[in-house]
Amino acid sequence: MVPRLAAQGCSFHGAFLYYFHDKQAKTSQRVAWTETLNMVTSKVEKAWKVMAYTAKNQDRLKEVSQQKRSGAKLKNPVLAFSLSWHPEQKPNRESMMEAALTSLEKLGLSDHETMIACHTDEPQPHIHVVVNKVHPRTGLVACLKHSKRKLQDWVREYQKKEKTNYCPQRELNHQKREKGKKTRYANPAIVEAWKNSHDAKSFMQELQDKGYQLAQGRKRLVLVDPYGKTSNPVRDLKSAFGREFKEAALQERMTDIDPSSLPTPEAILERRKRHEEKVAALLTRQTEKHRGESMELVVRFQDLIDRKRDELATFYRLNDKLSEIGHLQDQLQSPGLVQRIGFVLFRSDRKLKLQFNVATKQIAVVEARIEQALSVLEQERERKLRHLELRQSRECKMLIKKIDQESLTRNGDSYRHVDQARGIKRPAPTFDH
Repeated sequence: MVPRLAAQGCSFHGAFLYYFHDKQAKTSQRVAWTETLNMVTSKVEKAWKVMAYTAKNQDRLKEVSQQKRSGAKLKNPVLAFSLSWHPEQKPNRESMMEAALTSLEKLGLSDHETMIACHTDEPQPHIHVVVNKVHPRTGLVACLKHSKRKLQDWVREYQKKEKTNYCPQRELNHQKREKGKKTRYANPAIVEAWKNSHDAKSFMQELQDKGYQLAQGRKRLVLVDPYGKTSNPVRDLKSAFGREFKEAALQERMTDIDPSSLPTPEAILERRKRHEEKVAALLTRQTEKHRGESMELVVRFQDLIDRKRDELATFYRLNDKLSEIGHLQDQLQSPGLVQRIGFVLFRSDRKLKLQFNVATKQIAVVEARIEQALSVLEQERERKLRHLELRQSRECKMLIKKIDQESLTRNGDSYRHVDQARGIKRPAPTFDH
C-alpha cells in the first residue's frame, strides 16, 4: 500500500474533471466506480457542486453552529490523496472502500464531504479520495498537521491487518522514530531502481519502467515522477543509504550519459501534455465511434422488435379484439334507448359484460404471448450490447497502449551517449529515459 498526498487545491470542479475523467478528456474510461460520503447525493456530477457550496458558505455555517468566525479565509479547501495497492494485490470494491473509510478516520475527516474514484489506468489498483476540508455542519477547517506521518502509520496498521509488507523501509523508518531518530522519506521506486541497476542504461530503464524520467535540471540531474513532480534523486538515496551515499556516486554511474542531451523537466511535461492531449482526442473520437455503434445496434433491434410486434399483432388479430372490446364498452357505458329497455326487461347487459370479460382475458393472454416473444429479442439485444461494450473497452485499452508504445519509440533517442557526443561511433541506445 502506498499513500500519496496531492497538493491542496482551490477548485472542486477541477478535482472532479481530473480525478473522475480521463486525462485531458471528457471521457471516463479509466474510472471503474465512484462513491460519495456524507452527502445527500450519490452522483459525483452533483457532489462537487455540494462541496463547493459548503466551502463558499463556510462563514454562514460557523454562524449557524455558533463557532468563532475569526481566522484567515480558507483559500485551498480541496484535499486529495490516493491509495495504491501492489500490482499483485486484487482488492475488491468493498476492501477499497474500507481502506478509504479507515484512512479518513485516521486523518480526522470521517464527517467531511468526500468523493472517491477507482482508476484502472495503472497496473496497480488504486483509488483517489477528494475531501472537503470544511466541515459540512460547523464550517470549521480540518486540522491536517502531520498528515503524511498519519497516513504512513495508518498503512502500517493496515498492512499488519492484511499480513502484507511490500515496503520494508516504512517499518524501518518507524523503528528509527521509536528510538528518537529523525527519518526522511525515501521514494521506494527510486531506491529500488538504484539497487536493481549497475550502470546508466539499466538505471534509466528501471526508472522508466516505474514511470520516472531523468531530466537535466538547472544545477544537477533531477527526476520527473509520473505525476509531473520534479525531485532530486540524491535526497531519496541519501535517506535510504545514509550519509555515506554521496552525489558523486550518482555522477559516476551516469558517466555514460551526456547531461546536456537530456530533456529539461519543462520539456518532459510539455511532451506529456501533448501525449495526453493526443490520447484524449483519439479517445474522444473512439468514444463517438463507439456511441454510434451502440446506437446503431439499439436502433436495429428496436426495428426488429417493432416489426415482430406488428407481425404478432396481425397473427393474433389484436386490433380486431381491441375494436370488439371498445364496441362492447361503448354499449355498456352509453347504451341506446332500446338497449336500456333490454337491460331492464331481459338483463341483456349480463351477456355483454360476459363477452367483455372474455375478450379482455383473451387480449391479456395475447399481450402476454407477444411480450414473451419480444423479451427474447430484448435479451438478445442486451447480450449483444454487453459484448459490444467489452469489445469497445478492449479497443480503448489497445489504443492507449499503442499510443504509449509509439511515444516510447519516438522518444527513445532523446538523449545521446557521451561517446557519440565525442564522435565515437557506437550502437544507439535502445532504451528511453
